[in-house]
Amino acid sequence: MSDDKASGTTADAPDDALAAAIAEDPEAVAAFVQRLDDVNELLDVLALATEAADDEMVSSVAGTAGSLGELADEAAEPETVRGAQTLLRALGDAGDPDTAYRGVGALGLLRALRDPEVKRGLAFLVALARGIGRELDRQDR
Repeated sequence: MSDDKASGTTADAPDDALAAAIAEDPEAVAAFVQRLDDVNELLDVLALATEAADDEMVSSVAGTAGSLGELADEAAEPETVRGAQTLLRALGDAGDPDTAYRGVGALGLLRALRDPEVKRGLAFLVALARGIGRELDRQDR
């Protein structure tokens, strides 16, 4: 018998403590072991995800973030905000359930061209179409 065993401080002390914990509350120990298994599974998934995140994926995500940043910059421009607000308000007015719509034929369209609001709306749509055309030309270059 070694001196450690004689003094009561053996290497088996942690095993004895574990045996006592299991005997005292086996359900809690089982739940703890299950949580450890879950943590190990999460660590495995994290390791796989880390391995999968290669340089190309990181570059792609960074490029997407850059594009979103550019889009946010454009959306914050006062002209863009004003145009978007105009379109959204007009859509809200057009979608109002109290608005009555009736069929409009060719003569009705011609008559509508005399209405100042219709003229302004058409001018806005023409400016929008012109802007879209300019952007398409820029993209083609």
